[in-house]
Amino acid sequence: MNLIDSSFLCLDLGSSAVRALGVRVRGGRVAQSVLKICESPDTAFALKTAVDELESQLGKHFESAYVTGDFGFARSAIINKTTEWGGARKISANDIGKQISEILFDLQNANEAPLHIIPLRYDIPGFKNISLPVGQTDCALSSVFHVISYSREDMHSAQSVLRTAHIESAGFFDPAVLIGMAARKSAAPAVFIDLGAAWTTVSCWTARGIVSLSKIPMGQIKITNDIADRLRIPFPDAEKIKVASLVAASSEMDRFAVADAGYELSRADVCDAGLPALREIMELARAELARHIEKYGPSAVYISGGGTNIPGIENLAGEMFGLPVHNLGADAAVAACAKQIWQNDAARAKHYVARREKWGRLLSWLPKIFRRRKIAKTPAFIPIMPSTQGFNMRSPTTYKLFESGGISMIHCDVMDGFYVNRITGSMDELRFIREHTNAHLNVHLMTENPIIWAEQAAAAGADTIIISTGTNGARAALKKIRELGKRAGIALHPDSPLEILKPILKEVDEILVMSIRPGPNGQEFLPDAVYRISTLANTRRKYGLCFKISVDGGINPATAKLCWAAGADFLASASYLANAADFPLAVQSLLRKE
Repeated sequence: MNLIDSSFLCLDLGSSAVRALGVRVRGGRVAQSVLKICESPDTAFALKTAVDELESQLGKHFESAYVTGDFGFARSAIINKTTEWGGARKISANDIGKQISEILFDLQNANEAPLHIIPLRYDIPGFKNISLPVGQTDCALSSVFHVISYSREDMHSAQSVLRTAHIESAGFFDPAVLIGMAARKSAAPAVFIDLGAAWTTVSCWTARGIVSLSKIPMGQIKITNDIADRLRIPFPDAEKIKVASLVAASSEMDRFAVADAGYELSRADVCDAGLPALREIMELARAELARHIEKYGPSAVYISGGGTNIPGIENLAGEMFGLPVHNLGADAAVAACAKQIWQNDAARAKHYVARREKWGRLLSWLPKIFRRRKIAKTPAFIPIMPSTQGFNMRSPTTYKLFESGGISMIHCDVMDGFYVNRITGSMDELRFIREHTNAHLNVHLMTENPIIWAEQAAAAGADTIIISTGTNGARAALKKIRELGKRAGIALHPDSPLEILKPILKEVDEILVMSIRPGPNGQEFLPDAVYRISTLANTRRKYGLCFKISVDGGINPATAKLCWAAGADFLASASYLANAADFPLAVQSLLRKE
């Protein structure tokens, strides 16, 4: 690898999605990494789409890639090899290499393609169970290897898919091996479960390395099929509904949470259809790992794959295995692949960086003579809040999209179906959002009895909690929010007069001016909102008050300009940002123009 300026590509070829991770190396360090995901059952199409988008963003053409993913059924075997000599001799690396060559020859005759041959132990007559026999003198060598292989037909299929995108393989790797090598923080035994689309892969690791690997022919596609069959809906719709609504632990409130208005389904309907298959998968994984758990006593369970996006999956796995659970996410395999490739050059990169820094220190006095000192600037705060109503908050790509636009605040709408004739958002979704971002969560409760909802929102991770005018016990709710250590706000309904806020202006941190009627997205901006913003801003200035003014509804570049001019501090937008072809550019178009 050229450490001065180069790039490398890692691919995760899944049954329902392809993940492409491009890494740019400059000056011996990783300068940039970009992940692209294309979800499609057509692997060739998904690969070409993901790689094209990646090349466009990085400005780099890739001709080869390091590849992991779903290659079909994996063969896992523990193989013993013994070599005897007529007398004592010094053991060399070539002796181990000859044993590996014998394994490769046997696999070739069996029409198998080996991906990993992992040494687990070595024995010589003089010493047992040594980690490396090279340099020892003895008359025999016994070795134990863990061999992971796939059929040559399956690997030829993977190569054919790569050729459709004009990509050559720089190496194939089993995802379970990569994830285990990257995720383990110590030599303590651990088990890994990869919740893939077509397969569920389980493996056990000890201080020696991976000692078992098996693939269960049941995955997330089975869950989607069950939802489609039991609810009698098309598979593509079932997949979308599963991603948006399936939770690993259902509750009574799920009966009132709408999963899909078009099919008139509740979240409970989706869970009743999909959870039996999810539990069956986890039970099969536990049964497959049972003897290894009993023998090695693992200290933790690591889960990865697309199934890790299901809320509550960690609790289900913890319940099944009785061990601490670490969720590595859906991108674990491709990230582990990139980490492994970079680590292969880590020593050389470290030496290169050290040499550069040495020369940099020696010559640092030269630029100081001519360079003016600059004051470091902190990143500018962006007062734009994407609204959860416009985005799929269960998708990891949503959070990457927000990061690309410099977003540090997210507006979360919660409707209970009573204050507004609509149900959206939930405490489960709010907890999921909190687990996946460090952004400030600005939560708007369009609910009756806000004091109960406010306590739940605070526990779920809200930073600012905004209740609505015209609800029961609004003042008591504001007091409770402040006691919970959260910013307290109130939303002014378009039908509520401004005067209703007068008694509480000193008790709120934020006033949200609703510039549409609470409900569905896509409504037109109400012009009267500009007068309300202006009046609140003048009142704040006149009496030295400290509340902030935010605006939600119908926000686009034209209406944003009116709101800024009237005195707004924050703007929330759903439809405009969600439908934008270029999200960062759309965010910039809403900012105040100095």
